[in-house]
Amino acid sequence: MTGKTKQRLDLQIESEWRTLAPNILRQRLMIEGTTSRIVEPIQIKEYLIELAKISKMEVLGGPYTRSAHELGYAGWVHWRTSGCHFYSYPENMNGARNDALFTVDTYTCKPFSIIEVVEFTREYFKPIDLVYKEIKV
Repeated sequence: MTGKTKQRLDLQIESEWRTLAPNILRQRLMIEGTTSRIVEPIQIKEYLIELAKISKMEVLGGPYTRSAHELGYAGWVHWRTSGCHFYSYPENMNGARNDALFTVDTYTCKPFSIIEVVEFTREYFKPIDLVYKEIKV
């Protein structure tokens, strides 16, 4: 690596977060919940369709799901204003005794009601436990 290349890389990497595009609205929400059984692809697709309605998002693609075999499932939907990823993990993964886990990662450039999305998720999955966090940008 030449001195110029290293210097350029150093300029691109920041150790602290800062908003690079303050004129673009970004809203991020993470939800995690535990269930007695893994959330399966059909449930993931149905949830993502209903989530689009609850959050008033226009679906451009999907929802899609994929299997990671014994590690669980992934799902995502492409919205006109960004999208949402969903992951589910089986109970007793890696030999550890635990409840099944699901995670929802929503990223949008259009505002939505966090409370409505969290309450919808709670009602939809009826989890053993549920936590959420808005990521402030």
